[in-house]
Amino acid sequence: MGSRRIVIETKAQLLAEMDKIEGEIIIYGAGWAGTLILQFLTEKGIKVNAFAVTHKGEEYVGGLPVYSLDELLLEKDRHEFNLIMAVGEFYRAEMEEELAERGIFPYFEASGALQCEIYEDSMERKARKALAAPKREDKSRITIGVLSREYPQISYAEERLIVNKIERADYTVIPWEPLRIEYRGNQLEKDLQAYRHAMNACYRPHILHPDVDVIYTMNDVCDVDIPWIASFETTIPRMWPSSGVETKHYLRLIECMKRPNCKALYAFCQSAYNIQKHTLMERVSVEDMELLMKKTKVLHPPQKVLITEEEFEKKHTARELHFIFVGRDFFVKGGKEVLHALSKFEGKYQFKLTLVSSLGNKNPFCRIPSDEEAACRKMIREKTWIEYYPCLRNEEVLEKCKTATVGLMPSVADTYGYVILEMQAAGCPVITTNVRAQSEINNEECGWLCKLPVNGLGISIYRDNDAWSGILEEELGRCLQDIFEHPDLVREKGKKALKRIQEMHDPYRYQNELRKCF
Repeated sequence: MGSRRIVIETKAQLLAEMDKIEGEIIIYGAGWAGTLILQFLTEKGIKVNAFAVTHKGEEYVGGLPVYSLDELLLEKDRHEFNLIMAVGEFYRAEMEEELAERGIFPYFEASGALQCEIYEDSMERKARKALAAPKREDKSRITIGVLSREYPQISYAEERLIVNKIERADYTVIPWEPLRIEYRGNQLEKDLQAYRHAMNACYRPHILHPDVDVIYTMNDVCDVDIPWIASFETTIPRMWPSSGVETKHYLRLIECMKRPNCKALYAFCQSAYNIQKHTLMERVSVEDMELLMKKTKVLHPPQKVLITEEEFEKKHTARELHFIFVGRDFFVKGGKEVLHALSKFEGKYQFKLTLVSSLGNKNPFCRIPSDEEAACRKMIREKTWIEYYPCLRNEEVLEKCKTATVGLMPSVADTYGYVILEMQAAGCPVITTNVRAQSEINNEECGWLCKLPVNGLGISIYRDNDAWSGILEEELGRCLQDIFEHPDLVREKGKKALKRIQEMHDPYRYQNELRKCF
């Protein structure tokens, strides 16, 4: 490469450039644009070795390792790899600056035109396949576009909430494109953070225009002309304006939600519904608040029963109590307190713990000191009653739940907690906290509640780790004591947990509710 940057405009140019290079190929940008380039190169038999990002969040994307730029330069000689920058328009200038600061050049840049060509080619192949398929006479079929930040994959949340949840519907994945920023120069630099908040809260396509009947999105406002629906965990728009510029963009998104093509806003739970109403009351007129709340409904995620009666009876007649904990963000989900509380019963009762977690310690709500993290990791390695898995596929997690007898998910900051439903559907009564939706999907009839101090919206009032950690460990001890001293309660509550899933999370009723907005 003779210049600092080679802009790739077409698929043919990309293949020609890749044919000339030696060494590893690393894509800078692990969003939808990066995964789009990965998909194309993989289909053409060209190996991509890794992703690079400015600020690392995930360890793997699309099965490939993810490096921060600084890690990349520490671990690899600059001459050993070829970098392809693949990113949406908004981040382009910022990422170019990051590369310049570190002296990472020359590099390739996947232009918007290239991204559009690859995406449209993919859509054209899908269209040809659809044309070749037997014609359906059912005029009631609809095409739902599922907005995904992990394009071409669909995230677990969208899989959980929309894909294959509606009969007579076809699904296509839409790459999430952020709000396009019209401002340039000093204005953009001055208001960069405000624009970033607005961008992350809104989908407005400017390269790839989806041909679908309706768009489904999680937490995003859609600035489009076609019908759209959204599910949200806390509030929508998902931004908390603190300046005039941010407020202007927030109100702009409110206008999108007021349009008739915004068909429905589905709150995950009553807690989210209450937070949304409280937030709107503070920021918009009474008329706008009432209009938006008419579109807003509480719709809990669907969940089918996972266990047979025979499987239920078999596991609940075993002598050993089998606990299960599943959660990547180990410490915010009460993992440390679970270990400490269970260890106090070691030697007194027969039990084991299946632990599935990457032991994440990055959540700002409860990031713990490195020495405490190391102590937890040491306990997990050394305790013979702990069966540890850093990661399992969801199907494997469900199988583990089917053999466990008590679920553990005492999270202090979760908005919902799908795994609680999965544990209950596998006949496991669950120990949770009373934070956010957990007190709506679990109670003392079908499980156990660790009571933490929360405000009227169900949010923990403590931001200091030590304050809530001591209370949580004490509450866990109380619940565990009840379980060990009254083992018959486990089977009884497990039955009630199964019944609650059947009554409150029926997939058929969920489908009927969604169908109302089509």
